[in-house]
Amino acid sequence: MRAVTVFLLALVAISLVRPAPLPAEPAPSPLAAALIATAAGRLDDALADLEHSAKGLGTAYRDLLRARTPFSPEERSRMLQSYAAKDGTVAFRDLQGPCGPEPAAKAPCQSLFFYDGENFTDAVFSELAALSRLAPAMTAAAEALPASSWVYLTTPGQSFAIYPHLPLAEAVNNYKPTEKGYYTVADFAAKACGWESPYLDLVGDGMMVTVSCPVYDGETLLAVASRDVTLGQLSRQVLTDLAAIPGARAFLINRRGKAIAASDPELAAFLDAENARAGDAVVYFRADRGLAAMGLEKGQDSPDEAVNAAGEAVIERAGTATRWPMAFAQGKDLVLAARLRTTGWYLVLLLPQKAAR
Repeated sequence: MRAVTVFLLALVAISLVRPAPLPAEPAPSPLAAALIATAAGRLDDALADLEHSAKGLGTAYRDLLRARTPFSPEERSRMLQSYAAKDGTVAFRDLQGPCGPEPAAKAPCQSLFFYDGENFTDAVFSELAALSRLAPAMTAAAEALPASSWVYLTTPGQSFAIYPHLPLAEAVNNYKPTEKGYYTVADFAAKACGWESPYLDLVGDGMMVTVSCPVYDGETLLAVASRDVTLGQLSRQVLTDLAAIPGARAFLINRRGKAIAASDPELAAFLDAENARAGDAVVYFRADRGLAAMGLEKGQDSPDEAVNAAGEAVIERAGTATRWPMAFAQGKDLVLAARLRTTGWYLVLLLPQKAAR
């Protein structure tokens, strides 16, 4: 797919060399439309793979629960002898596991938690038994998608399994998991997956997004299966390919204009630095009027006024747009934008109009 994008870029660069100036509201040429649509399709495919993976994990967990294979007395005894508790969060340690009793953060092994103190019941152990047996599937799912970070399942009863390893000192931040965004974003009414708004990972992985899928057996909610993806790693090659034309810049925003990623290294560094300083995703590729209208307690525009103006214009036009990808002139740039079908985000490309003269 990358070769197709590079080929389209070359054709677009050639097609832009024409004597007539661009109209104020140009329709995208077939090549330009194909370029941005192909790039958006690459991102959509990666995000769809993440969603399918979460659904598959949920199905595997449901099947394990249906099998009703309980912990043996030896397994239960081992768990009760080796757990640790902090602030109502219980971490079960596998002393005989490949990572040992005190694995390092992100060690390649599953972690099991219970977020209701030491109130263990047969139902809790039934959930933990199924979650522990899901470990090979969680490992395989994480390794299959290199841009992803965490794989985890949360039960309504506050049991929680995650891969790779999450230390107890960090796991306490998830108390209680059923009240966190990664759980509540699942579309329970439609029994469908939901996407969280892009956020800053608190353990240093940068901008991320989570897809969460509810797991049902008939009408009974069994769990929510979630997958995280590191957005910089996911989008870097796509944005780099789009920005291969001299002077071109590409960026990715959500429907509210939150900055997700940018091809320009200085702008990407600003995004990382400001979000890290605030401890939250606070940078928007929007004009001042757009930020003011949202009334955010935290939120700032980027130092690139052209990018901010393009993001604002795409958002303003998106509500009434009848044709995607969209294209319009902005000062010295031609702006192309495509909407991702999975998340509704906007992939935007600024091309210098001087290349068309």
